[in-house]
Amino acid sequence: MQWKDIDKEFPKFGEECRNIRFGLATDGMNPFGNLSTNHSSWPVILFIYNLSPTLCMKRKYMMLSMMISGPKQPGNDIDVYLNPLVEDLKLLWVDVVEVFDVVASETFMMHAMLFCTINDFPAYGNLSEYSVKGHKACPICEENTASHQLKNGRKTVYLRHRRFLQANHPYRRLKKAFNGHKENDKAPTPLTGIQIHDKVNKVHHVFGKSSKKSSASSPWKKKSIFFDLPYWSKLQVRHCIDVMHVKKNVCDNLIGTLLNIQGKTKDKVNARLDLVEMKIREDLAPRELGSEKISFCLCLKSVKVPQVYSSNIQSLVSMQDLKLVGLKSHDCHILMQQLLHVAIRGILPKNVRQTITRLCAFFSSICSKVINPLKLDELQAEIVIILCQLEMFFPPSFFDIMVDFLIHLVREIKFCGPVYLRWMYPIVYNSTVQM
Repeated sequence: MQWKDIDKEFPKFGEECRNIRFGLATDGMNPFGNLSTNHSSWPVILFIYNLSPTLCMKRKYMMLSMMISGPKQPGNDIDVYLNPLVEDLKLLWVDVVEVFDVVASETFMMHAMLFCTINDFPAYGNLSEYSVKGHKACPICEENTASHQLKNGRKTVYLRHRRFLQANHPYRRLKKAFNGHKENDKAPTPLTGIQIHDKVNKVHHVFGKSSKKSSASSPWKKKSIFFDLPYWSKLQVRHCIDVMHVKKNVCDNLIGTLLNIQGKTKDKVNARLDLVEMKIREDLAPRELGSEKISFCLCLKSVKVPQVYSSNIQSLVSMQDLKLVGLKSHDCHILMQQLLHVAIRGILPKNVRQTITRLCAFFSSICSKVINPLKLDELQAEIVIILCQLEMFFPPSFFDIMVDFLIHLVREIKFCGPVYLRWMYPIVYNSTVQM
């Protein structure tokens, strides 16, 4: 939809199909491996969406436009480094560039634009200049983020997904299964780019590590340099959250909680005390699930996968400690889409098992290379139900901001297309190879 909206808003740009639409991705990486664990370099990579979907994310068609060398991450001062790139993008939008078309054997006047950025959540905050921590951490809901401060767990969680249900849905009337209250509020409406531009125009910021922070009442830290692009405020989705990182965080939360891995589980004593504090599920008592953990680990221990399909899953399972160790992002991808719903068969209550299975099916659907646009509303309704059911079965500490962001993934697909063209698997791999 965003592609078509751009053509309607800027008809002269849309008339020439050879005008380029760029994607931009950046993330911190350590080029020295284990030799310098504190070093952080930031490659800034551009890729061309005009190419075929089978080509645009290939290494030979990506452009390493700049390298922010480190040794520390740029943080909110990343705009200083991006300024030359943004100046070039402004030039490519305002002034035409004469380009020779080899296939048509002719020259044409080309324009170019930045279609979106793709980042993990911390880099998302740096590029959008939004504070992705605290009670207003969701950049889509912004002021209407449904956060809750846990008294015993001492962390901020993000609940109340029932707001996204239909007004007459029976889940809205349930109390003790959720937060002890009925849910009557409507889903928040995302702000447009123009509304955000009006807000950030009022934020004053001075670059530098010693500069004073902006007012704590506003989640916006400063005006992003991307708003210097004439079309930026007209885009519905300017920054896309990387599904690779979302999936890994959700997978880590699930595996850590199901296996009660120390340091990763979300079901601790304080989490149970928070349930009592919120006066919900007060009869919930800890149970010893050693046999179920053994069954789960044995199932994964017996898995054999083709070479290069993923890591050797058997080597990731520790039967002595009954946990999974060394999970990479792609391993979590395989677990969530192929293995997890098989490993939990017969070892969890039926309603919990079905909810986790539906979550795995949701990830498989949004990560498909072909998605029917007519099915997106069904996918959105499905993930809302899944999150509501997870609220019923998992402690509030489970719902960090990455779990909450699942509610917005389908919206980004509607505007920007399939997930596999907007995740960071090829970005992370290719930037490492180029280093």
